Amino acid sequence: MTCGCCGGGFSKVSKDSFGCSTARKKGAAACTNMAVIKQADLETRVLHALEHHLMDDEAVRIFCEEYAAERNRLQATREAGRADLERELKQISADHKRLVDAIIAGVPADQVKDRMIELDARRTDLERQLSAAPAPDPIRIHPSMANTYRARIAQLIAGLSDAERMDEAKEALRALIEKVELVPVSAEESETGKPGLATHLHGGLASLLRLACGLPVHEVVEAAAQMQKTPRGMEGQTVRIRVARNINPLIALEN
Repeated sequence: MTCGCCGGGFSKVSKDSFGCSTARKKGAAACTNMAVIKQADLETRVLHALEHHLMDDEAVRIFCEEYAAERNRLQATREAGRADLERELKQISADHKRLVDAIIAGVPADQVKDRMIELDARRTDLERQLSAAPAPDPIRIHPSMANTYRARIAQLIAGLSDAERMDEAKEALRALIEKVELVPVSAEESETGKPGLATHLHGGLASLLRLACGLPVHEVVEAAAQMQKTPRGMEGQTVRIRVARNINPLIALEN
């Protein structure tokens, strides 16, 4: 959980409430967000957003369009990269043949030995890269994924009250959430008519898609774990799903 004002963490400030740690530890000079939220209220909001706002039909429609465009871009990039490798491999083969012809024509082998070793090493590396096919993408986008998502989310939420399924349900639900951002709102902006905190839920795309496409729960959890291991600055272009209370859910490409 993060503060929508300063980006700092939210932590427990009382037995059943959360608040901005930065505002309390460093004072108003660092952050002025002194609003708190009850744990029960926070959990209710998050579960409601997961169940009713993420992956609705309009969000899925927009995402399908963006996802297809991004997949096409990535495919074009991969194909261009492969073409470059194939071009270099062809050039290396031609260079190697010229060296062999030179030896046959009488050039001492010692004069071209080092270059031939260099070409052979590079050719081996290029052939390895070309033969290393990417792992199949388990995600297959389809229009009914919103229905699948809602059904599976309902099952996970029901699992929270089942002793045998509780741990798995909690782990899977956590995996669907990239970040919960808590932003102060005025009485006019609040549903309750009182100042407080709006809950902005950022869904973890990789896990959300796996759940919506019917993949096993353990793959949903593994996708979230893999994203956490990705070094900052190495994510490339990603797609994030963001939903805020009183704000229509949206899906957007982010750099």
